[in-house]
Amino acid sequence: MPAVPPGSLILVTGASGFIASHVAKAFLDEGYNVRGTVRSASKGDYLVILFKNTKGKFEYVIVGDIAKEGAFDEAVKGVDGVAHTASPVTFAAKRPEDLFVPSVNGTVNVLKSIKKNNPDIGRIVYTSSSGTVNDPEMPCPVRYDETSWNTVSVGVCEKLGSNADGGHKYRASKVLAEKAFWKFFEDEKPKFDGATIHPVMTYGPIIHQCDSPESLNDSISRIWPFVSGKRTQKDLPEPGSSFVDVRDVALIHVRAMSVPEASGERFLASSERYSGDDVCVILNNEFPQLPNVPKGDDSPGARERINAVANFMDSAKSQKMLGIKYRPIEEVVKDTTQSLIDRFNIIAN
Repeated sequence: MPAVPPGSLILVTGASGFIASHVAKAFLDEGYNVRGTVRSASKGDYLVILFKNTKGKFEYVIVGDIAKEGAFDEAVKGVDGVAHTASPVTFAAKRPEDLFVPSVNGTVNVLKSIKKNNPDIGRIVYTSSSGTVNDPEMPCPVRYDETSWNTVSVGVCEKLGSNADGGHKYRASKVLAEKAFWKFFEDEKPKFDGATIHPVMTYGPIIHQCDSPESLNDSISRIWPFVSGKRTQKDLPEPGSSFVDVRDVALIHVRAMSVPEASGERFLASSERYSGDDVCVILNNEFPQLPNVPKGDDSPGARERINAVANFMDSAKSQKMLGIKYRPIEEVVKDTTQSLIDRFNIIAN
């Protein structure tokens, strides 16, 4: 399928989110024009100011309820491609359906709106999650790639309902939404094509509207307790995981939209394995003025030993097909922390 080149108009749904705002910026910096959907004028006006000096032009439209059929009918008109990032991200939902309905319906609704109102667009890139790839109940470490699927979380939610773990509820919502995404292409056979992006734990600078630490998104809120001195040495070594920088995730969206070979593909977005121990060692090295940061273990071989028990998320495909070079943990923690310091003025620089 033909790619969507710079100069085109891209719809970014949920553009005021942590990842989505970076996705919009990446397209704008590459010379695309962007139309973002937001839930209020105040969120849209914030983005207008944020993106006033980018190469491309930004505009916004208000979409209040993404789960409502026809919600994107007007938003998709005239665009050349869609980056669908709008979806609830929370591990605190009481009922599985509180996540399932907006996640699945929002995804299907944007696809239906495209086919109905703008069937000749080039591509839709959907922001999924590594939660659709990894099985959270498998003993670590396991190697995952884009052929992997989470086959557990949906069943857990069906069995336990509201008593299911919040992580399973979130992961199941993403599994169901991605399954619905690919089923649409299989059943409807639209002219346009699609690709999915699967970020792991995502860190990086905050550029979206975020006025307090309490309103931080889930991933950044995991670093905040270390930065703010609320974690102690007894919390280490925190269980290992994989991380990615939000700026790299954003660039993957641009490349997945513009590279012809990305048609029909899934892409894991992951740099490398890390743990809270890595975070603390870096914080102590780069920000000695931060009070009460746990020391961490910086002895020879400690990082390799601690991180070896974490799952390995193989992102070779995005590196080879899309040309992505992932940022290392030192740069990511440093830039994330500086962003938090600047945003919340927690210490003097």
